[in-house]
Amino acid sequence: MTVDFDTKTWLDERRSDATLLGVCPMSEEIVEATMREAAATTDFVPMFIATPRQVDAERGYTGWSQEQLIEFVDETADSVGYDGPTVVARDHGGPYQSTRDRDDPSVPLEDAMAFATELFVRDLESGFDILHVDATEDATADEILDLDEVARRTTELIDAIEDHRENEGLDPVYYEVGTEEITGGMTEADDFERYVDLLEESLADADRKDVVDRLLFVVGQIGTTMRIDMQNDFDPEKARALQSIVAERDLFLKVHYTDWLDDSQLSQFPEIGIGAANVGPEFAAAIVEGLEELEAKERDAVDDEASLSNFMEVFSEAAVRDSPWEKFAPKDLSESELEEFAEENRRNIAYCVGRYVFNDPDVVRARETLYENVEMRVPGTDPHDHVVETVRETIHRYVESFDMDA
Repeated sequence: MTVDFDTKTWLDERRSDATLLGVCPMSEEIVEATMREAAATTDFVPMFIATPRQVDAERGYTGWSQEQLIEFVDETADSVGYDGPTVVARDHGGPYQSTRDRDDPSVPLEDAMAFATELFVRDLESGFDILHVDATEDATADEILDLDEVARRTTELIDAIEDHRENEGLDPVYYEVGTEEITGGMTEADDFERYVDLLEESLADADRKDVVDRLLFVVGQIGTTMRIDMQNDFDPEKARALQSIVAERDLFLKVHYTDWLDDSQLSQFPEIGIGAANVGPEFAAAIVEGLEELEAKERDAVDDEASLSNFMEVFSEAAVRDSPWEKFAPKDLSESELEEFAEENRRNIAYCVGRYVFNDPDVVRARETLYENVEMRVPGTDPHDHVVETVRETIHRYVESFDMDA
């Protein structure tokens, strides 16, 4: 789909009036729900932000390559009647961020940088609009990287991206930099500001002053996080401080892990001047909510227990077995304590990180059985539509809170 749209212009025109929503394309249902919302809302521009673990050639857990993601986004827009602009962005691209090298100290830095460059090149060639270059991770390092080194690696990656873009005659892209992670070393306002200055200086030294004009977002840590209990919070004063830093440089603050903030908190984002905010796990949890509602309908309609899908039981088992929930468990738990934690938090684990097992074969079979039973036994209920609309309702509260529902 070709639509004349410039992300920075949109943001400039709405600074302190609206916040752009970044949607993690974790499943087909989330993409479709986003497009349905966009088709019904005047000023909502869908921005899909894909991590390497979601979309990276065919290695991500969605099964999509970059090209397949964009193709599905375009096809879905056509199917729901949306003819407006769409932004596709990379989220947390960089060394030690992909399925090939994440948390793996056996991968040399040179290889990790090559993997990251390969990812970005394919993003470019596929038509991505914004690239998040996050060079803060290093599985071989014992300590948090110095910000000078982060800026140097970020510049090296951007330089490689720009070389390829120029050689191939590809369109310019915008860049997002920084990280919300504690390990990134830029969670405090002073460090955040120092990193932005170091990066702009490093880009200028590399004769990439043109790229400075295409820096768009800087990720800031304002207290948001990811928790198994699906609780979240943020610090408005810190957000204002970081926003002031980026605004002075004609940049925009980007917030990650915005999931599960309440409406009163979200409605502060535009007024503070936050340019964009990413949401993902909450939308995936809405899929689980819709599926659990369908299972309740199934149980009411099906008398033969042997014919039931037992979807949530199968799904929860797979989530506990194969999803990375340990990352969000309390630190320093023994193996037996981890097992106890998992048992006590099975439902939360399924909701919070179950997205990683949506394509597990047992889960897929249970879901197919669930849909078949609902279609046959529950008149007037389209299981796919029910799930998509459950997700759309969740997306709508962000669209409304971020003042994108003009």
